[in-house]
Amino acid sequence: MRTSLIAVAVAGGLALLTGCSGLQDAADTAAAASQTLSNAQVCLDAVGAVDFTPDALNPQNTVEQSRTAAETLNGLAGKAADTTVNDAIRDLSDTLAAVTLDDLASPVVWVQRKTDQAAALLQACSMR
Repeated sequence: MRTSLIAVAVAGGLALLTGCSGLQDAADTAAAASQTLSNAQVCLDAVGAVDFTPDALNPQNTVEQSRTAAETLNGLAGKAADTTVNDAIRDLSDTLAAVTLDDLASPVVWVQRKTDQAAALLQACSMR
């Protein structure tokens, strides 16, 4: 009788461990899905933050928009779980934070740099 109780206890313990393993696998899958969703949301928010066109008639407005976008990007970079995405966001943020009225006197170079960095961000996001 005692051997039967031990066997039942061991079998129950094994079933519990197997169940826990299954729960852990499910939790890991959910965490990975959540991280992917989080990265996707960060990417969407980052792209949205830089979706503005320089205003040739009001360059000061463009400087202000750039700095606002840089602040938004800095906040988003901390939320990006992926380091490649984080680096791309920070690079773009640095460019936007550093813009001056002198940069906008000849906006072609600045717009090209912003476009290149936004493309790098999109590429980093698409790889995740």
